[in-house]
Amino acid sequence: MKIQQNEEKVVPSIEKEIKTKEHTIKTISGIFGSIQESTRSETFTQQRQQLRKMRITNMNRLNNQRPNISR
Repeated sequence: MKIQQNEEKVVPSIEKEIKTKEHTIKTISGIFGSIQESTRSETFTQQRQQLRKMRITNMNRLNNQRPNISR
């Protein structure tokens, strides 16, 4: 009888604690997801900028290698 009374007091408290921890885990997971997405976006932007620089460099090389027809 006494064990059942203790269970009735303890179980709801444990369930509440579990729900709180689950909520915390979901929140932290969301934060990490946002950080990951931001990092991906930043990496993508950096790669795009590098490609742009490479294109400009290649175009400049081509322009410098062309024979001068304006003579």
